[in-house]
Amino acid sequence: MAGDAIRHNTAYCRRTKGERAVGNMNSNLILGGFLLMLICQDIVAMKAIKKNTRDGILCAMIPGYILYYTNREGASQFSKPLIGWLIGLGLILMSFLR
Repeated sequence: MAGDAIRHNTAYCRRTKGERAVGNMNSNLILGGFLLMLICQDIVAMKAIKKNTRDGILCAMIPGYILYYTNREGASQFSKPLIGWLIGLGLILMSFLR
């Protein structure tokens, strides 16, 4: 009886290692996506605060505001940070789909 319990626990541990690996990968995707979004959002916010303080503060505090701001100001000067922000958003969304 004790041997069955030990075998059952080892099978459980083996099964959860794979589940833990997927969980760690999802956590890493969320963390990486969040950090990428934060860095790119701060780059846009620093450029925006030089033009208008209110827009810079809104870009820094509201994540989706940079989409509105870059569309309004012209996406050519903000293209790289905007692409990075969208990739970070994609990483976060991809972690929820896995």
